[in-house]
Amino acid sequence: YRVAGFWIKSVPAVHTWFQEAVRTKLFPLLAREFPQFCSSAHDLVVDNAYLFQYSTKTGRKTDVHTDSGCLSFTIALNAPTEYTGGGTWFESLEDDDNNNNNGVIDMEQGVVTVRPGGVRHCGQAVTSGTRYIIGGFCMHRHKVEPVRMLLGLAAERGCQGDYKGAEEAYIACLLLNSQFDAAYANLANILESQGKMEQALEALEYCHTSVNPRNAQVAYSLGILYLQKKEYAKCKECMETCLYSDDCDVEAMLTMAQACRGLQDVNGEESWYRRAIQTAGVSNEQAASAYLNLGLLKEGTDEEIELYQKGLELSPNHYQLRYTLASVLALQKKFQQAARHFRLAAETSTGQERNDALQSLYRSATFAVQKDDSADRPTTREKMMERLQEIMGHENYQALAASAAKR
Repeated sequence: YRVAGFWIKSVPAVHTWFQEAVRTKLFPLLAREFPQFCSSAHDLVVDNAYLFQYSTKTGRKTDVHTDSGCLSFTIALNAPTEYTGGGTWFESLEDDDNNNNNGVIDMEQGVVTVRPGGVRHCGQAVTSGTRYIIGGFCMHRHKVEPVRMLLGLAAERGCQGDYKGAEEAYIACLLLNSQFDAAYANLANILESQGKMEQALEALEYCHTSVNPRNAQVAYSLGILYLQKKEYAKCKECMETCLYSDDCDVEAMLTMAQACRGLQDVNGEESWYRRAIQTAGVSNEQAASAYLNLGLLKEGTDEEIELYQKGLELSPNHYQLRYTLASVLALQKKFQQAARHFRLAAETSTGQERNDALQSLYRSATFAVQKDDSADRPTTREKMMERLQEIMGHENYQALAASAAKR
């Protein structure tokens, strides 16, 4: 996610104010609310704190997740009248009769919410205005957190490419706490990196059925494995779990569409792509991908080209969209338009994709020159070559010629 803001410790004046507020207000509150974790406010320390600026660009809905600290806090810095949307959704509150907001807690200016770090939650999208909060984690000064330390070690080893070491660290986490659902998805990811697909599947299935059936991260990873195994009905069940936790989970919707395709449910596939496009917080790239697949579903209809064009409005450098639109135009013998799009595809791609676009550009440009019946059409071979290079772009023509010479 794109994040805007700054670390509290990076701004001395803010840091000084924050330290006093934590000492006199936050720590006493946490000690009172979580006596089983700390017997005194002096036991607590802030692990990290960040001032977040959420707008329509930087405040899209987050995935459902847990935090890395033992205790978490959120401080609202401005009034709800300055923005719409926002708030935090908590999985455990969705079915609470005392919460009338579908599990979402909205906050007035100056209010703080506190919770255990293991509570699953997500940030709601800000739809207008700007929201400011301070979010952070607290730890116990005198308690060692072996599971969290092992998680950090596993992540570090994974980043270093030591997948076996990461696997051992995640297994050690689960030996200490087999009900810690967040470790299962990470373990499965590391197992997949080593080609241990069946073991990854077993880890995810165990967590999904025996630890936390509502863990969306586990359900999504499991659903992707089912999709790869062509077990489409099971894949859909997993994506339904994701969408129960977050009805704006666009990735789950796109995966649902793929599962419907596998089940030859064309109407279902189309409806999921259209729902994804209309979902708040959908990224331009996700919507463009959905438009591409809708266009493929509408192949040969008047709507097909319109869908590709809508996708390109959102993501002009989307290679597959651009190339597919150009190919359709070429099949319709609209060679001039096709060449323009093949040229854009070539100029915004690299490697084999660029080579494919250049070759298709050459063919479309050649046909465009040959089929030209305008008054100023070229009449000599030299003029035709000039027009060809003009349509292709001189650099593109030379790049294609150089590639052909190497072969």
